[in-house]
Amino acid sequence: MKYLNQLDHPDIPYPTDAATEGSRFHDLSIKEAGCGLCSLAMMVDRLTTKTISLKRLIALSLKHKANLHPGTDMKILGPVVADLYDLDFSTTNRVKKAMQHLKNGGSVIANVGGDREGYTGVFSHGGHYVLLLSAGKDSICVLDPSLKEGKYEEPGREGKVRLDAPFAYCSPELMEKETDNRNPGFYLFSRKEPC
Repeated sequence: MKYLNQLDHPDIPYPTDAATEGSRFHDLSIKEAGCGLCSLAMMVDRLTTKTISLKRLIALSLKHKANLHPGTDMKILGPVVADLYDLDFSTTNRVKKAMQHLKNGGSVIANVGGDREGYTGVFSHGGHYVLLLSAGKDSICVLDPSLKEGKYEEPGREGKVRLDAPFAYCSPELMEKETDNRNPGFYLFSRKEPC
Protein backbone atom coordinates (compact mmCIF):
# COMPACT_ATOMS: atom_id res chain seq x y z
CA MET A 1 0.00 0.00 0.00
CA LYS A 2 1.47 3.30 -1.10
CA TYR A 3 1.63 6.08 1.48
CA LEU A 4 2.30 9.66 0.39
CA ASN A 5 2.98 12.43 2.88
CA GLN A 6 2.49 15.91 1.48
CA LEU A 7 5.00 17.29 3.99
CA ASP A 8 7.75 15.48 2.04
CA HIS A 9 7.11 17.59 -1.09
CA PRO A 10 7.88 21.28 -0.46
CA ASP A 11 9.74 21.31 -3.80
CA ILE A 12 6.67 20.60 -6.00
CA PRO A 13 4.71 23.81 -6.68
CA TYR A 14 0.92 23.58 -6.55
CA PRO A 15 -0.80 26.94 -7.12
CA THR A 16 -4.36 27.10 -5.78
CA ASP A 17 -7.01 29.77 -5.25
CA ALA A 18 -6.43 30.67 -8.89
CA ALA A 19 -9.72 32.61 -9.05
CA THR A 20 -8.50 35.17 -6.51
CA GLU A 21 -6.02 37.70 -7.82
CA GLY A 22 -2.95 38.10 -5.61
CA SER A 23 -3.91 35.26 -3.27
CA ARG A 24 -1.22 33.91 -0.96
CA PHE A 25 -2.31 30.42 -2.11
CA HIS A 26 -0.82 31.01 -5.59
CA ASP A 27 2.69 30.25 -4.34
CA LEU A 28 2.05 27.06 -2.39
CA SER A 29 3.47 23.58 -2.86
CA ILE A 30 2.25 20.04 -2.34
CA LYS A 31 3.47 20.42 1.26
CA GLU A 32 0.87 23.11 2.00
CA ALA A 33 -1.96 22.29 -0.41
CA GLY A 34 -1.51 18.75 -1.72
CA CYS A 35 -3.58 16.61 0.68
CA GLY A 36 -6.25 15.99 -1.95
CA LEU A 37 -3.70 15.05 -4.60
CA CYS A 38 -1.87 12.70 -2.21
CA SER A 39 -5.19 11.09 -1.23
CA LEU A 40 -6.13 10.57 -4.89
CA ALA A 41 -2.74 9.02 -5.71
CA MET A 42 -3.01 6.61 -2.78
CA MET A 43 -6.58 5.73 -3.77
CA VAL A 44 -5.53 4.90 -7.35
CA ASP A 45 -2.71 2.73 -6.02
CA ARG A 46 -5.11 0.85 -3.74
CA LEU A 47 -7.93 0.23 -6.22
CA THR A 48 -6.02 -0.34 -9.46
CA THR A 49 -2.82 -1.91 -10.75
CA LYS A 50 -1.65 1.52 -11.89
CA THR A 51 -0.15 4.64 -10.33
CA ILE A 52 -0.54 8.36 -10.88
CA SER A 53 2.14 10.89 -10.04
CA LEU A 54 1.62 14.09 -8.08
CA LYS A 55 2.86 16.09 -11.08
CA ARG A 56 0.22 14.44 -13.31
CA LEU A 57 -2.46 15.20 -10.71
CA ILE A 58 -1.34 18.85 -10.58
CA ALA A 59 -1.63 19.06 -14.38
CA LEU A 60 -5.14 17.58 -14.24
CA SER A 61 -6.17 19.96 -11.46
CA LEU A 62 -4.98 22.97 -13.45
CA LYS A 63 -6.53 21.72 -16.70
CA HIS A 64 -9.95 21.05 -15.15
CA LYS A 65 -9.86 24.14 -12.89
CA ALA A 66 -10.01 22.16 -9.65
CA ASN A 67 -7.59 24.73 -8.17
CA LEU A 68 -9.77 27.84 -8.43
CA HIS A 69 -10.20 27.96 -4.65
CA PRO A 70 -7.70 27.14 -1.87
CA GLY A 71 -6.67 23.48 -2.08
CA THR A 72 -8.28 21.00 -4.47
CA ASP A 73 -11.95 20.83 -5.45
CA MET A 74 -12.61 17.09 -5.17
CA LYS A 75 -16.08 17.52 -6.72
CA ILE A 76 -14.22 18.39 -9.92
CA LEU A 77 -11.02 16.33 -9.76
CA GLY A 78 -12.50 13.17 -8.18
CA PRO A 79 -14.67 12.29 -11.21
CA VAL A 80 -11.81 13.13 -13.62
CA VAL A 81 -9.45 10.68 -11.90
CA ALA A 82 -12.20 8.07 -11.53
CA ASP A 83 -12.89 8.25 -15.28
CA LEU A 84 -9.18 7.94 -16.14
CA TYR A 85 -8.90 4.73 -14.12
CA ASP A 86 -12.33 3.26 -14.94
CA LEU A 87 -13.64 3.70 -11.39
CA ASP A 88 -17.10 4.51 -10.11
CA PHE A 89 -17.45 7.79 -8.21
CA SER A 90 -20.14 9.08 -5.87
CA THR A 91 -20.49 11.20 -2.74
CA THR A 92 -22.29 11.06 0.59
CA ASN A 93 -22.54 12.93 3.85
CA ARG A 94 -23.31 9.79 5.84
CA VAL A 95 -20.46 8.06 7.67
CA LYS A 96 -22.44 4.77 7.75
CA LYS A 97 -22.69 4.79 3.96
CA ALA A 98 -18.96 5.54 3.68
CA MET A 99 -18.19 2.65 6.04
CA GLN A 100 -20.38 0.25 4.05
CA HIS A 101 -18.58 1.37 0.89
CA LEU A 102 -15.24 0.50 2.54
CA LYS A 103 -16.58 -2.90 3.63
CA ASN A 104 -17.61 -3.53 0.00
CA GLY A 105 -14.01 -3.01 -1.16
CA GLY A 106 -14.10 0.66 -2.14
CA SER A 107 -11.97 3.58 -0.98
CA VAL A 108 -13.21 6.85 0.48
CA ILE A 109 -11.64 10.29 0.63
CA ALA A 110 -12.99 12.15 3.65
CA ASN A 111 -13.29 15.94 3.59
CA VAL A 112 -12.57 17.01 7.17
CA GLY A 113 -13.47 20.54 8.20
CA GLY A 114 -11.03 21.42 10.97
CA ASP A 115 -11.54 23.76 13.90
CA ARG A 116 -14.81 25.52 14.56
CA GLU A 117 -16.48 27.11 17.55
CA GLY A 118 -16.41 24.63 20.42
CA TYR A 119 -14.53 21.96 18.44
CA THR A 120 -10.84 21.26 17.77
CA GLY A 121 -10.27 19.45 14.49
CA VAL A 122 -8.42 16.17 14.95
CA PHE A 123 -7.07 15.54 11.46
CA SER A 124 -6.62 19.24 10.66
CA HIS A 125 -7.14 22.71 12.05
CA GLY A 126 -8.41 23.78 8.60
CA GLY A 127 -9.81 21.91 5.62
CA HIS A 128 -8.07 18.64 4.78
CA TYR A 129 -8.52 15.41 2.84
CA VAL A 130 -7.64 11.99 4.25
CA LEU A 131 -7.99 8.54 2.68
CA LEU A 132 -10.16 5.97 4.43
CA LEU A 133 -8.96 2.41 3.81
CA SER A 134 -11.22 0.13 5.80
CA ALA A 135 -13.91 0.04 8.44
CA GLY A 136 -14.77 -2.31 11.27
CA LYS A 137 -17.70 -2.08 13.66
CA ASP A 138 -16.02 0.49 15.90
CA SER A 139 -13.12 1.93 13.92
CA ILE A 140 -12.04 3.40 10.61
CA CYS A 141 -8.50 3.03 9.22
CA VAL A 142 -7.16 6.31 7.84
CA LEU A 143 -4.11 7.35 5.82
CA ASP A 144 -3.47 10.99 6.71
CA PRO A 145 -1.26 12.74 4.11
CA SER A 146 -0.09 15.28 6.68
CA LEU A 147 0.97 12.85 9.39
CA LYS A 148 3.75 14.18 11.59
CA GLU A 149 5.15 13.29 14.98
CA GLY A 150 2.92 14.41 17.83
CA LYS A 151 0.02 15.47 15.60
CA TYR A 152 -2.60 13.54 17.54
CA GLU A 153 -1.21 14.48 20.96
CA GLU A 154 -2.01 18.18 20.55
CA PRO A 155 -4.49 19.71 23.04
CA GLY A 156 -8.03 18.72 22.05
CA ARG A 157 -6.80 15.73 20.04
CA GLU A 158 -5.34 13.51 22.75
CA GLY A 159 -6.71 9.98 22.87
CA LYS A 160 -8.96 10.37 19.83
CA VAL A 161 -6.75 8.52 17.32
CA ARG A 162 -4.77 5.33 17.70
CA LEU A 163 -1.64 5.46 15.55
CA ASP A 164 0.23 2.54 13.99
CA ALA A 165 2.09 4.72 11.50
CA PRO A 166 1.25 5.38 8.79
CA PHE A 167 -2.18 3.98 9.71
CA ALA A 168 -4.42 5.98 12.03
CA TYR A 169 -7.58 4.54 13.58
CA CYS A 170 -10.56 6.54 14.80
CA SER A 171 -14.17 5.92 15.74
CA PRO A 172 -17.02 6.40 13.26
CA GLU A 173 -18.42 9.02 15.63
CA LEU A 174 -15.21 11.04 15.41
CA MET A 175 -15.14 10.82 11.60
CA GLU A 176 -18.77 11.92 11.48
CA LYS A 177 -17.95 14.97 13.62
CA GLU A 178 -14.82 15.73 11.56
CA THR A 179 -16.88 15.94 8.35
CA ASP A 180 -20.17 17.37 9.59
CA ASN A 181 -19.39 20.90 8.38
CA ARG A 182 -18.52 19.75 4.84
CA ASN A 183 -20.76 18.97 1.89
CA PRO A 184 -20.08 16.38 0.74
CA GLY A 185 -18.16 14.85 3.62
CA PHE A 186 -17.11 11.74 1.71
CA TYR A 187 -16.01 10.94 -1.86
CA LEU A 188 -16.52 7.27 -2.74
CA PHE A 189 -14.42 5.40 -5.30
CA SER A 190 -14.73 1.76 -6.37
CA ARG A 191 -13.88 -0.61 -9.18
CA LYS A 192 -16.63 -0.87 -11.76
CA GLU A 193 -18.65 -4.07 -11.74
CA PRO A 194 -17.86 -6.30 -14.75
CA CYS A 195 -20.54 -6.29 -17.46
